[in-house]
Amino acid sequence: MFNKYLIRLIRQMLGYRKNSLIIIISIIATSAVSMLGPLFIGLSVDYILDLRFRLVVLFSIIYILVYFINYIASKKRTFYSMITAQQVIKSLRQSMFKNLQYVPLSYYGQKQSGQIISRITNDAETLSEFLTFQLPQVAAGVIGIIASIIIMVYLDPVLTAYAIIVIPFLLAVIAIMSGKIRYNYHEVRRKIAALTGGVSESINGINAVKSNGAEDVFERQFESLNRNNFNANVNAVKLTSIFSSMMEIIEAAGIILVLYMGGMQILSGTISIGLVVSFVIYVQGFFTPIVQLSQFYNSYQSSSIAVERIYRIIDEPAEENHYDVDDISLKESIKLINVDFSYNKTRVLKNISMEIKKGEKIALVGRTGAGKTTITNLILKFYHPDSGSILMDNIDISRINTYNYRKHFGVILQDPFLFDGTILDNIKFSNENITEEEIKNKINDLGLSEVFSGLNLHDDIGMHGNRLSEGQRQAVSILRAVIKNPDIIIMDEATSELDSINEKRIQDALLNLMADKTMIIIAHHIKTILHTDAVYYLDNGSIVEYGNPQALLKKEGKFYRIYKSIYTQN
Repeated sequence: MFNKYLIRLIRQMLGYRKNSLIIIISIIATSAVSMLGPLFIGLSVDYILDLRFRLVVLFSIIYILVYFINYIASKKRTFYSMITAQQVIKSLRQSMFKNLQYVPLSYYGQKQSGQIISRITNDAETLSEFLTFQLPQVAAGVIGIIASIIIMVYLDPVLTAYAIIVIPFLLAVIAIMSGKIRYNYHEVRRKIAALTGGVSESINGINAVKSNGAEDVFERQFESLNRNNFNANVNAVKLTSIFSSMMEIIEAAGIILVLYMGGMQILSGTISIGLVVSFVIYVQGFFTPIVQLSQFYNSYQSSSIAVERIYRIIDEPAEENHYDVDDISLKESIKLINVDFSYNKTRVLKNISMEIKKGEKIALVGRTGAGKTTITNLILKFYHPDSGSILMDNIDISRINTYNYRKHFGVILQDPFLFDGTILDNIKFSNENITEEEIKNKINDLGLSEVFSGLNLHDDIGMHGNRLSEGQRQAVSILRAVIKNPDIIIMDEATSELDSINEKRIQDALLNLMADKTMIIIAHHIKTILHTDAVYYLDNGSIVEYGNPQALLKKEGKFYRIYKSIYTQN
């Protein structure tokens, strides 16, 4: 019944041995004492009919004690199930988040952020309820069914046979309905993940939504997602209702059959009224766990989907990091040799060859989509070339420990991502050991004092830095890269959001501070790269021009034409 992922989950829960032992003992205790109640009631009925009131009082007291033991064991079961479930969920969430830090970048291109968030939040909560309530309940139910059958056979084997006649019908209903229910609950999980993804994208892109006056567009999109989620849930509820109703009808048929046959035996004088009363209660106790199992099946379907999706994240292979060189520091150059790369079956880079020597400042220039950022992504080992090789000091970077290799890079993006917290938190993100005083000195050295005027390093920047201007967000990103003190800096339009005066000042300061560093500059603004050592002009994934920027201007080729068009516009 349980798929391999649920079995794995239960094993993980059983790893908390002390708590699991208490839960198991509590389940057995509640099931065992529950089976004594109907027997005492039946005996009491016979004693009442025989006017043996002292025995009636005795069994009433015993029944109260049995009920009290059942109450204590039930509370213990619930408490320790809840604690253990939270321990398991905490571990699963930690494992998911940890693995998400190391999966390839391509993984995120295949998934919506909302889908991933839904795994960590919604799916984990589904499992929490499953482990806390449904799983212990079904375990108690199974024990109850077994105990009921044993006692029923002991009381009257013939009557027991009539009681279980309906079981094949019950199993047939489960077999017919189970596949449909699983499909519908899978749809429910898909729709809620899509809904979460839509909300996440709308909130993350709220500036773009408002600036384009697209509130009504996103409202309609959400209405569609919300309606799809509603319809999926309604379909699941309909099937659940039909399933539960059929189970209850079968249960009622079994009890009616037992009452009829038991009544016939009472009239013939072969059994007592008290025994029939006990038997009817046991039959109800036998069918109630089966009905609970049918209800459990619904939660099982939802939980099996949730646990599979959670373990798929945990088991997602980390980006390849097979290495025989643990670390390397740039001493000579980075080389790309005949590199080809495709993305989604579209060829993005074609036979790219270049050499970036230590301390050189090179620029990648070209129109949007030419392949500039793809080159830096390959150098950073976010992706691997389809063919060709990338070398650092004549060692293929595929042989170098990925995580140590990336520590030698500082990346400054045009649209940097800032985390919720303070300015200081975001700057120290790349170097936790740097002091606040050292950061202030770097701000002065880079000429960023004016950009940060009126701000305190301990100011909270809000979600994604939405309390800062675009220029201030870029300045934080620049500081974050500089204080890392990397060997190689990659700049992707890193100063484009600063005003022209601050942009020129910071560019000069960066070149001065990073004089001994290797820099790869991606630029659409020609003025940004006029003082670099070399320019690679890319067009449609190929290098079409290469050389010193001044020499390329004299050549009056593509680089010259784009330079001329920009300055003509200005």
